Amino acid sequence: MKSLLTFLLLLATLPLFAEDTLTLEDAWRIALRDNPNEAVTRARFEQALSRIQLARSAYHPQLEATGNGARASFSESQQALNPLLDDSAEQFEAALRATWLLWDGGARRSRLNAAMEAADAAEASLKEIRMDLLANVGRAFTSAQLARENVRISTADAEFQNRQLQDIRRREAAGAASRADRLNFDIRRLAAENAAVTAKANYDTAMAALAALLGVDAGHPLPAPVAVDPDAAAQVAPDYAEAWNAARTQLPALMRAEAQVRAAEANAAVERGAYRPTLAAFGDVTATRTDDPAFTGDDVGNTVGVQISWDLWDGGQRRSRLREATWAADEAAAGARGIELQAQSQLANAITAYNAAVRSEEITRETLELTRENRDLVEAAFRAGQESLLRLNEAQRDYTTAESRAVQARLNREQAWINLQRAKGTLVLP
Repeated sequence: MKSLLTFLLLLATLPLFAEDTLTLEDAWRIALRDNPNEAVTRARFEQALSRIQLARSAYHPQLEATGNGARASFSESQQALNPLLDDSAEQFEAALRATWLLWDGGARRSRLNAAMEAADAAEASLKEIRMDLLANVGRAFTSAQLARENVRISTADAEFQNRQLQDIRRREAAGAASRADRLNFDIRRLAAENAAVTAKANYDTAMAALAALLGVDAGHPLPAPVAVDPDAAAQVAPDYAEAWNAARTQLPALMRAEAQVRAAEANAAVERGAYRPTLAAFGDVTATRTDDPAFTGDDVGNTVGVQISWDLWDGGQRRSRLREATWAADEAAAGARGIELQAQSQLANAITAYNAAVRSEEITRETLELTRENRDLVEAAFRAGQESLLRLNEAQRDYTTAESRAVQARLNREQAWINLQRAKGTLVLP
């Protein structure tokens, strides 16, 4: 009896009957708000957007202001060559210079294209990491639900065994049952209590893992996950061809790979631009004065011009850079093809796994109903003295096992559906 009281106190500490519960959608919202990886990925995307602005700045003129002052002391040799020189001289200069790159062989445009494609790749990575986060939260959430249900199942088993124990004690006192019968139910009650303790530990572990994914401190426990709804209808899995046609336009991994290919091709175009001449306009306004920096209009001059330059030979550096960039584009294209094949395989596997999970759930639910009916019949027959203790033990064990498997199958179907949405690229917060 002492162990039973201890067990009941343990159950009282479980957050299984709290009014506030956590849904999967709530967990997703918390994760997208507080998970550190979300902030990291967002920062990377913002960096990519900044690089676009950097590339666009090359289209604008550059304006530079300079100023300097110097004092020169002349040597006797210099003064001997020019008797008009003083011992020293001071010179001051201020200038405002503007340059404007008009044409650089298309390299400027290609750099901008590369930056924009890199930003598209970063945005796709942001979506991909978010989907991975949602999928991981889904796995942790269903694991916590399963652990909670296992606590419930073990508790129900312990209550069943305790009911039988109390009944067998009355029958033993009346001489209608043996001590061995009573010990049987005592042992099975303790086994069920021990299973509940293990299930509680598994529940705590699962909730800790879920909290870490959500970005919640360990000192702030989460509400218990909602109970499993065994009657929730299963969705119909899509046809592979239909699902793939949708996935190839919205799957973040494919979008990222394609953007990386275009960015690599744009980088190769940058290197091709180095083979062409560049054209720039320039102008400056310069004020020069000796003795003091009190510039007047007479000290100011200006220059306006156009410059063309063409690097005819650089020892083969351009050619090497272009070859490297071209091979990088080929590498990106091959990698994109590999990602596409992997995505096709993952989608096909996800559809197969989901259909199998739906069928498995149907089988386990039917098995559960049969074992429940069988257990109830055997229990009634045992009380009437028409069934053996061994048969009752077997029926209860079959029922408990079937209930656990039914819950597992239900959550496997839930997780398989999440995995299918991830493989399709449609796993988003509702």
